[in-house]
Amino acid sequence: MTLLQAEALPLSEREERVGEIHRRAKQWRLMDCTEDTLRRMRAAVDQEMNAVEDRLAKADEVFAQYVELGNPSAAEQTLEDINRMSGEWERLKKRLRELDDVIQERHLRTRLVELLGSERRVIAVDAIVLVSILVVVAMTLFEMMVPNLPGATIEAITIVDTAICVMLLGDFFVRLAVSDDKGWYVRNYWLDFVSSIPFYAVLRFGRLVRIARFVRLLRLLRLTRAMRLLLFVFRGLDKLTKTFEINLLKRAVLIALALLLFGALAISALEGKEDQSIGSLGDSLWWSFSTIVTGGFADLYNPSSSTGRLLTVSMILLGLTVTGIFTASLTSVLVGDESDRLEQNQHRFEERLQAVDHKLDLLTGETNGALVALEAVAQAVSNQPSAQALAETLVGSLTSDFCSVQASVHRLDAEQKGLVRLAHGGPDRLGPPEWVPLGQGFVGETAAWLLEQDLSSLDLEPRTQPSMEVQGTRMVCPMVAAQQLLGLLHIVLPKNLASDYLYTRLPMTLAHHAAMALHAAQGE
Repeated sequence: MTLLQAEALPLSEREERVGEIHRRAKQWRLMDCTEDTLRRMRAAVDQEMNAVEDRLAKADEVFAQYVELGNPSAAEQTLEDINRMSGEWERLKKRLRELDDVIQERHLRTRLVELLGSERRVIAVDAIVLVSILVVVAMTLFEMMVPNLPGATIEAITIVDTAICVMLLGDFFVRLAVSDDKGWYVRNYWLDFVSSIPFYAVLRFGRLVRIARFVRLLRLLRLTRAMRLLLFVFRGLDKLTKTFEINLLKRAVLIALALLLFGALAISALEGKEDQSIGSLGDSLWWSFSTIVTGGFADLYNPSSSTGRLLTVSMILLGLTVTGIFTASLTSVLVGDESDRLEQNQHRFEERLQAVDHKLDLLTGETNGALVALEAVAQAVSNQPSAQALAETLVGSLTSDFCSVQASVHRLDAEQKGLVRLAHGGPDRLGPPEWVPLGQGFVGETAAWLLEQDLSSLDLEPRTQPSMEVQGTRMVCPMVAAQQLLGLLHIVLPKNLASDYLYTRLPMTLAHHAAMALHAAQGE
């Protein structure tokens, strides 16, 4: 769609189109990619890590030399570069691990679809698991909040819980069997296995009944799996997933849960017999939660023993620490670490300044060298006895002397129905085929457009488009002589040269010389 067509659309349709593009971009996830694409991404990240490691090794050698020479300023600057590159390597490592996890998840999902027969059946199984977990959690909360339940009700809850545990264990072992890396699956999903074991039924004997009250809380761990299923379905919650991927944040949550259970068990064991208000599971948990988060234990229960008070002081201090860590980590994730971003921007700015200085220092020499090389190539092209030799000379010079990734010369056939390739250099996948019909592909479309124009009044310029294969630029230069289109020159410039004026203008100049020589050869 052209710009004029876009302007002709009503504003509401344009808003809807832009909103749809934005929505698709926000909802995109790595899991949407195929396993082959993910592995290619992993290989690219691995290459970046290797490049950073090479730069780190060189920087380490330079740092040692500066230290040996007694140059503290240069050594300190090199040390800052090492720290920055180490941070970059850590980010790439995190990205690599994320890709490894997604590759395993993608493989697991694919195997489940093959096993069950369709994606819908896998989704149905996930929905059944989610509903079962919510039922068990609801029953657990009901049993905790309602004291003195009838034996028949407790027995029914136990039977339902055990049946769901068997189902969840079966689901766990099926996924373990079809996973590509069993160790990875166990490391990432061991909590699903632990929370699916029916502990409560085993611990209903003698003194173990009191411990069973607390073991019932293990059922609540199944909420972690329910949360994963919800995050997989609702893509807008991906930010929440990334939030809890931070190690410091996860540790703060785990420590808080451990303190919560420890405080409830400890206060119940120390003073639960003397005061029934702290003897029940619900009351001790609430006291522990209030003590950790707010320090407001006295409103619920004020310990009377020295051991209980020491426990309370310890929990308040630890709770303040854990709450501070959690709040700081969550704020850092949601707001963003501006200091790292500013440091990266400053480093990029300094690198660009250094590159500009380097280019300014070498501009005169590079320009003179390029002009000399251009004159030599133009002369060599003009002296060739045939069109084939002319094309081979031009292609060879572009790929060897002027750093083109690919170059090829295409001649318009006598009937003007297509283009015939005369010479080719570089990978075949980057260039047009040997025969290109008019109107097909980048080269064919350019040739068809030029044949429709008045070449005498046209300001000939190369046409360009991005080259995704090498992250560079494809360029098609018309070969016109005596107001006739004779052929086209196709080249691919690497990313570092695609924005260089010298390298973007030089192919058009050579294409003009080649066209003149080709026209002269045809006249002879």
